[in-house]
Amino acid sequence: MDCPHCQSQQVVKNGRESLSDGTVLQRYHYKGCSKCFNDRTGTPMARLRTPRSVVATALNGRSEG
Repeated sequence: MDCPHCQSQQVVKNGRESLSDGTVLQRYHYKGCSKCFNDRTGTPMARLRTPRSVVATALNGRSEG
């Protein structure tokens, strides 16, 4: 996994983060730029507070018409 801030591959795991919907995200830390991020950083789901199941249901309904 590359650091989304400086594109380096020297990333270490830095704990886990539990969300309100029960999802657990791995947190990462890069010592070179001192930034922390998780698996969702840089994606449309990055700062979304809506549970993943609700988003999946909405997208499924949208695609089916």
